Amino acid sequence: MDDFSWTWKRHQKNPILPAVPGTWMESQTANPDIALYGGVYHLYFRGQEGGHDRVGLAVSPENEFDGVTWKILPEPVIDVGGPGDWDETHVLDPAAVRVGSTVFLYYSAVCPRCPRSICLAVSQDGKRFVKHPRNPVAIGGAPEVVYDGRLFYLYFWKDRSGGGFEIHLAVSGDGYGFREPTGEPCLPAGPAGSWDSHTVETPRIFKEGGLYYMMYCGSDRFDDYPPAAGLAVSRNLRHWKKYEGNPIFERGEAGAWDEGAVWFPTVRKVNGRYWMWYEGYGGGTSRIEPYGDYLTAARSQIGLAMLDAPYFYVKP
Repeated sequence: MDDFSWTWKRHQKNPILPAVPGTWMESQTANPDIALYGGVYHLYFRGQEGGHDRVGLAVSPENEFDGVTWKILPEPVIDVGGPGDWDETHVLDPAAVRVGSTVFLYYSAVCPRCPRSICLAVSQDGKRFVKHPRNPVAIGGAPEVVYDGRLFYLYFWKDRSGGGFEIHLAVSGDGYGFREPTGEPCLPAGPAGSWDSHTVETPRIFKEGGLYYMMYCGSDRFDDYPPAAGLAVSRNLRHWKKYEGNPIFERGEAGAWDEGAVWFPTVRKVNGRYWMWYEGYGGGTSRIEPYGDYLTAARSQIGLAMLDAPYFYVKP
């Protein structure tokens, strides 16, 4: 594997998608996922208001892209369900892919009977979604999806024995019915003493030159409060190898808006530069305790970092 010395530069306007009082995203913004179709970048993300998480959308024309300027739709595109639905409490962690004329958007659903399941909604325009009548499609959380022209590859975390999460893979020919090829994690937690020895989660994948790059977050002690992000690579979407120089991105310095934890590092190469949108958590006592001051001084918001490099850590 190849290494290099360049570093990520956080955008000076971070957080670029902050929480906005009086809106459906007044408490938090989080879980970014980006897709390009119809000449428009679509940034799906989570907003929180009134104790419920919902999925919203921000758009940016491809010919006006600067990474930071987005038009946010005034209402969420996927709302919580009714009593008894799998997503009656929260809708979060969106992961979208366009196949033909259809946008498949997978998301984490929360309800009293299940802490996390993976549900599906579909759309023809990327804005008006219809939930799949046979949800959920898998049990787990924080999905990511890749379509290779033949199969849908759905990545998501499942509970790990002893605590924390590991990333599993399920595949489908039609995007609706999924099966796990092995039942074993495709990206397990690291060995004892490593930075990701307790949990690996929130995968995001992009492709360049025949190589798939998976960004993921990890921790050596907390189930869902990762201080850093790492990289794994694959040529077949089934077998992944972690980068030897991990982690490659870490939470901000003490006092920064993202001083506590980071999730969902979503990378896209545009105009020769690597852009990464991510969820950062900070404020209050977040630096020293998981979700510290959650109800008062701390929150999740979406930020942006950039990397200028000839390749993404590992040559394609």
